[in-house]
Parts: sequence; structure tokens; C-alpha cells
Amino acid sequence: MPQFKTGNMWTAYTAADLFLITTNSTLKKSSHALVMGRGIAQQARDRSPGLAEALGQHILKTCGSLVEYSLLISPRWPDAKLGAFQVKRHYRQAASLELIQRSTAALRAWCTEHPDAIVHLNYPGIGNGRLRREDVLPIVMQLPDQVTIWEYPLPGKGKVL
Repeated sequence: MPQFKTGNMWTAYTAADLFLITTNSTLKKSSHALVMGRGIAQQARDRSPGLAEALGQHILKTCGSLVEYSLLISPRWPDAKLGAFQVKRHYRQAASLELIQRSTAALRAWCTEHPDAIVHLNYPGIGNGRLRREDVLPIVMQLPDQVTIWEYPLPGKGKVL
């Protein structure tokens, strides 16, 4: 069973072996950069110049725009520890429970191969994904205890999304 934390997930970046952000598979037509305009994806894009382009190229080679990749981990892992956990195809769509299930299964398989790796993931599908936490919870509960799932508290409320 995964661990759950509330707060700023970026505080765990240096301690993480794998730091996953939720993403889509929408590529910009002109540059083939991954659309990363909201939430943790936007934060990662702003913190890591060139990330949207690198992920976009990887997606283009793996499956193409608006298709399924589930989980992207850099071939340079563990040196490059930031990865993508797909929750939707088009950035305007609501997150998909089926896609979250497939991404969760891919992460579970990766964790089996890397049992000592510490993984951090923002809570998939809630917030900009527009899913309810309680609908996603049974899926993410399948993850092992080496995974920590993060939620941001709602501003001024002390509650999580």
C-alpha cells in the first residue's frame, strides 16, 4: 500500500529515486513539445527548461500524439529521475480511470523491478484531471509502499483536493 502525504511534493525531489508527474499525450503541432500548461506538469516544465520538448520527442518516438504511453521513465534513469505518469490523452479532457489503471499497473511492474527505489507521485487524476479522489483511490491503493502519493492542500482550507 502506498504512503500518502499532503503538501508541496517538490520538497521530496532530492530524496526521490523516481519523481513522477501526471501528464497527457498532447504534442504541440509545431515543436512536438508535450503540452504541460497546468498543475504539477507546468511546475516541472518551468523548473526544467527543455523538459516539454524532451518528453514530447520521447512520446513521438514511443507512440505519437494523443496515444497511450502510460509511464515514461528516462533511459538515463537513475541520473534523470523525473518521469511521466499518463492520466489523459488530450490536455482538455478529464482524466481517465482506465488510463490511470494502466499507468498504475506499469508503475507497479517498474517497482517490482526496482524494489529499493523511492517513488513520489502527485495524486493522479484529481485537480485538473477533474476526477474525485474516492474514485481514484482504489486504483492507486494497488501501488507498493515504496510509492508516496502527494496532494496539495486547498488554499486556506487545510483540506486536500
